[in-house]
Amino acid sequence: MRFLFLALLVIAGILGAVILMQKGQARIVAETAPPATAAAPDKPGGSPALPSPATPPPMERLSGDPASATAPASSKPAAPQAKTETRAAAPEQPAPPANRNPEPAAPAFQVVAKPAVVAAGIMETTRGRVTLKGIVPLEPSALCGTGAAAWPCGQIAATQFRRFLRGRSLNCDISDPAWEGAVTARCMLGKEDIAAWLVDQGWARAEPGSPYEEAAGEAQAGGRGMFGPDPRRP
Repeated sequence: MRFLFLALLVIAGILGAVILMQKGQARIVAETAPPATAAAPDKPGGSPALPSPATPPPMERLSGDPASATAPASSKPAAPQAKTETRAAAPEQPAPPANRNPEPAAPAFQVVAKPAVVAAGIMETTRGRVTLKGIVPLEPSALCGTGAAAWPCGQIAATQFRRFLRGRSLNCDISDPAWEGAVTARCMLGKEDIAAWLVDQGWARAEPGSPYEEAAGEAQAGGRGMFGPDPRRP
């Protein structure tokens, strides 16, 4: 009986060892076997391996323009498209209305140095004669009044004009700086218009339409200068 029991133990150990060896070999075979999905290497002279139907071939990306997928590639590179800058157009502004009546340019005043009085409203200088604009000067030979009351108003008007100027220089609106000869101009003594002074004092008449007409009417109504009696008589 003891022999039989020992024989059974030996047989059982041998069977267990065989089973363990078989399990070990199966595990080694499973670990070293290639994966089922891996593609077999190309054989010489054989056809190329085809991809698995489960994984479709990758598709090429198409550009935004469908025509670019079918059009053949040009041999020349496409020129870069110029960048266009869009700007809001400025609103058109209406042109200013044309000045139909432009203001005359300011006159250029020339200095008339210490003129000599020829008559009330007429002066003589080294460059020529200056007659005041806008008035009718009294001739030196003019007489005022009638009969025995007549008096030399032209001479007296020149004398009064000479006393008023007292040999001082004037500023006259003569446009030509190199003027010579006889000119007609508006002349100022400081800020005073000397033609206006002559008309206001009654020693000159105003031209029709001149700015001195109102002053001439006042001088005549007041009996000043040529419109009054002889100033030499008391």
